[in-house]
Amino acid sequence: MKKYLLPLFLSITSICPAQDTVLTAYLTQHRYAIDLNDPGTFHMLPEMMKGKNLLVLGEGGSHGLELYVPLKSAILDQLATQNLKYFFIELGRSTAFILDKYLHNETTSCNSAFTKYCKIMDHEKAVSKKDHDFKLVGIDFEIRIDFHTALNTMFSNADLNKCPASKAFLTDLLDSTCLKMTHKAFMKFYRKKRTEFQQNKTEIKQELGDKYNGLEYLITNPNTTRPSIDRNPAMTRNLLREITPLDTSAVYFLTIGMAHSLACNTYSVVHKLCQSDVLKDRVLVMNLHCENCTLNGAPLTGKTMLRFMNDEDIESRFSKTAVGAYTLFDLSQLPDGYSDIKKYGGLLLLAKGQH
Repeated sequence: MKKYLLPLFLSITSICPAQDTVLTAYLTQHRYAIDLNDPGTFHMLPEMMKGKNLLVLGEGGSHGLELYVPLKSAILDQLATQNLKYFFIELGRSTAFILDKYLHNETTSCNSAFTKYCKIMDHEKAVSKKDHDFKLVGIDFEIRIDFHTALNTMFSNADLNKCPASKAFLTDLLDSTCLKMTHKAFMKFYRKKRTEFQQNKTEIKQELGDKYNGLEYLITNPNTTRPSIDRNPAMTRNLLREITPLDTSAVYFLTIGMAHSLACNTYSVVHKLCQSDVLKDRVLVMNLHCENCTLNGAPLTGKTMLRFMNDEDIESRFSKTAVGAYTLFDLSQLPDGYSDIKKYGGLLLLAKGQH
């Protein structure tokens, strides 16, 4: 038996370097240096999006990294030239409702609770000023302070004394009742009010006129899961509701945490979207891997970030072929032998030493 071990060992060592060479050659030929200060840096996206309608940016690392702000803006700037219809975010409907109004100059001020969001949205606002009309849409669960703020914004000039059914329904929503609740209690309260709305919506619709549609949208979010519960099914349903029937002449953009963007994870939002009748074969995933990056001054570790790939050898090969602070790799044409890489998505954006 021993006489077969040496030839077997030699055959393995001869294959591995060849595979490394093939991968290195491929990555070198299918990479793009990304400059986030250049509005046209993602010029390759129109070609890559042919036959696709949804681009997903998987926020590898952690929510809150500063690099996402100019990154999203640069991608939006390119997608907006391709008839961008919706920009989906991992926040609730009410949060997106206020931010969309800010984005489209329907309100110039930002409530203190939304200051951090509006500061980020200023980048997206610069894109929307270029005559690109896209809507910001939230697909996640409602946050009580955002929900309360959105409703008060919507009904700030309404005389509810002339609308008895609407006033009875909205009274405890417009005061500070829900702000004093825990998230669990608020979700229970929200579901109760959603049922109450369904029971009284005919009278409410007659009273509110144009404001009815906005109220209906905010109060009927089916995603009432808690943050610690699997939110993937509910977020998937919310996104599909917005785009069905699919406008095949338009593109859609979703930014979401990598826990929800790994196509190889059967529980993820992306996997569920890719399996849906509406978006099957129409999703392009760009997952971001952050190498040697920091969050609030501290280096990202295995505890604070989700690794793009577990195989450190694969990571090192991407790193060796990277060019500059950001490198975009097109993985769509990888040889079949690299299915372990391809399963993560069609694009990999590698960031080095960012915040």
